[in-house]
Amino acid sequence: MGWLKRLLTGEPVAVDPPMSYATPWDAVQAFIHDPQWQVEVLEQHEGRYTVRYDGVVGELLDDPQDEWLHMRFRDPFSEQQKQDELAMYVGWTHHCAQHTLFRWDIDLERQEYYGDAFALFELQHDAIECIRAAFNSAKLLTQDRNRIALARHFDSYVGPKRRSGGVVISLWDWMESPLAPPGTKVDHSSYREMSYWMGSTIGSVKAEQWAYYAVLRFGANDFMPYMQRGEAEQLMLYKMHLSIQRWFPRIRNFVIMTPDQPVTNGTQETSMAILASSGTQMEAIFERCVKEAYAALREYTEWFHYDFNEHTAPWFDHTVKTSQAGYTRDFAPRPVPEI
Repeated sequence: MGWLKRLLTGEPVAVDPPMSYATPWDAVQAFIHDPQWQVEVLEQHEGRYTVRYDGVVGELLDDPQDEWLHMRFRDPFSEQQKQDELAMYVGWTHHCAQHTLFRWDIDLERQEYYGDAFALFELQHDAIECIRAAFNSAKLLTQDRNRIALARHFDSYVGPKRRSGGVVISLWDWMESPLAPPGTKVDHSSYREMSYWMGSTIGSVKAEQWAYYAVLRFGANDFMPYMQRGEAEQLMLYKMHLSIQRWFPRIRNFVIMTPDQPVTNGTQETSMAILASSGTQMEAIFERCVKEAYAALREYTEWFHYDFNEHTAPWFDHTVKTSQAGYTRDFAPRPVPEI
């Protein structure tokens, strides 16, 4: 009953000292060569290992800037997806919606989807735990269920406040603190999801499957009418949003059809997953990741209002856009993706 006593009294859980590695690649090397993890190296190239861990094959990639742990997992196309371009893109959006830790892309040459998981290396309490967490989530690509690959408890911190419910609860704390972007305030709250007005848009954070990550999401319905017109329009917009996603190395950007949920049928999501290990002090990680996600959203919004216009996209009804009189752009123009 020790866990109940800690829950009721707030008694701190003993936390092991942080695991110290000089760079993300050093953490990768430590993970691979520690016999307790029984990692099998399948391929080794400059800056990349392909390994099998806990029955899952994944890639461990070096970050030249030594900022991010980077894990990649692949999932082959089905026969239908190989033969049908629309089915291929629908599969991409379903990967985005169902396997939310990862930023999904399409590898046409290998006929595969690939999902990248990132963890900001600095200040992680245990970088290897982040690697193991990504492999745990990737098990659902090939199995009906995954298992808890980590410790039974998960603690994260914002200042002195310890939370045992996972990264998402600490992110809620951070978003409601003076550390959040100026003007951030609660817009809507429920047991599993919080939405925040962030000055010019609403961002939402809801509980994910596992405690070790949270996702900050921004949604829009600008393309809903076009997604609902037919398959040709859907294919065009899938391609456009995947091309936009590729502007940003860690941002997820997609549109998705949900016929059984009319409110979200054809909506767009721009989001970023935040992965962390138990025991981590989260303030600097949240600041970096939220800033990166919000900057991507702002750049996309500028593109939507200025570069995506009646000349470059005459098929879109641009009269629905709100006036941007007096606005000064912060980002360079970008072309409309070729679709």
